[in-house]
Amino acid sequence: MRNILNNNKMMAIIFTLIVISVLLLAYFFIKPEVKEKEIHVFLNGNEHQAISLLSEYVDDGFKMKIGKEEVDTMNLDYKMSSTIDPSVPGKYEVNYEIMYDNQIYHLKRVVEVKDEEAPVLTIEQEVAEKYFCKKTNKMNLSYRAEDNYDGIITDKVKVEVGEKNVILSVSDSSGNETRKEIPLKEMDDQKVAIIELKGKETVYIPLGGTYEEEGATLIDGCGDEKSEEITITGNVDTQTPGEYEVNYQYKDDNQKVTKTRKVIVYEIKKNENIQENSKKIVYLTFDDGPGQYTEELLNILKKHDVKVTFFVTNQFKKYVPLIKRESEEGHVVAVHSLTHNWKIYQSVETYMKDFNDMNEIVAKYTGEKSKLFRFPGGSSNTISRKYAKGVVSSIASHMTKNGYTYFDWNVDSEDAAGASSKQILSNAINGINSRDVSVVLMHDIKKNTIAVIEEFIVYAKENGFTFKTLSPSAQTVHHHINN
Repeated sequence: MRNILNNNKMMAIIFTLIVISVLLLAYFFIKPEVKEKEIHVFLNGNEHQAISLLSEYVDDGFKMKIGKEEVDTMNLDYKMSSTIDPSVPGKYEVNYEIMYDNQIYHLKRVVEVKDEEAPVLTIEQEVAEKYFCKKTNKMNLSYRAEDNYDGIITDKVKVEVGEKNVILSVSDSSGNETRKEIPLKEMDDQKVAIIELKGKETVYIPLGGTYEEEGATLIDGCGDEKSEEITITGNVDTQTPGEYEVNYQYKDDNQKVTKTRKVIVYEIKKNENIQENSKKIVYLTFDDGPGQYTEELLNILKKHDVKVTFFVTNQFKKYVPLIKRESEEGHVVAVHSLTHNWKIYQSVETYMKDFNDMNEIVAKYTGEKSKLFRFPGGSSNTISRKYAKGVVSSIASHMTKNGYTYFDWNVDSEDAAGASSKQILSNAINGINSRDVSVVLMHDIKKNTIAVIEEFIVYAKENGFTFKTLSPSAQTVHHHINN
């Protein structure tokens, strides 16, 4: 029995030694192998990087090693997110989330977008000129500053005036500064005195009217108004048509200054109208086209067999050839303006140049020039006062005398003022219902007008109105001429 126990003990001891040996082998042989297969994940390049403003950023990516062996990232499951905006300076993050063997690894890179470009400071002069007449530090100095991030920063330019030079400096929001220096030259900027007329240099007066002398002012060489007396000579005979001059003169020991005002006395000529006998007549007129909606309008007019009058311009050259279709489909094509620029009212001559140039275009597409026209702004416009006194009255007389007829309107749809389609329709319907003969003002360049023109035509026809086109024999509608 004792031998059996001793044998069992020996067996236990031997088994224990075997287990210990196995564990030792696992420690020395298996453990180092696990160490060699440790996973390392790290960024390519630096964790903190900087790029220039507005430059393209391409991240360097990351690497993974299992033990000493590098893993192809194309075979890895990962997500990359970035907040980088290269157009705005600041610090941003690039984040990676990498999934491998049921583990998630996180990497972060900080990228700073830096504005290191100084503003561009442009000075138009090589020498700054300081003038006698102007106040302290007032110079002939023009400059512009522009930054790649802040944009135009001319208002941030600082100007330092020394005895012999001028220093200009400007900094952007990132602190980048540009400085430039140019020489300073003292100037004697006094000029010859001038006479400035009160009122317009060209004045139009109807025969038998009254010429009112508005006077003039003497301006010295520094642009200041002086009280010295100006001599006025010249005679205007408002009972005789013609062109007159009124002369203004100032003279002293050093200088003689003169100025002339042109006064044109014109004979009034009015249209002789043939009155319409029938009632409920609608003259539908469209100004300012052809434009992008004119073709749609022509389709509607053709559908309802309605003829209208177009007062055309050359504002939208792409659509000007539509004048040909307007004419071919029986509409009347009349002149509005080549440019629709208010400067045409500087004189009768400038107006006629604009008118004739537009009439040549009308003839090109219709085969003949038009004898009908409408003033830009209507004959009652007051904007023309800015350019020449009495000019619209003179143009109206000149044109009438030469066989042209102008038309204003007595129904305003107010589409030019931005009225809604509903209001345009209401204005037009109320307008034609309140008179026997209506000249309706609309614009074929207004979308809101085209949206309701068919409804207006249907209403007018159903209520007994007749559509006609304007002609020299039609009843003219004239506003009161305010200039």
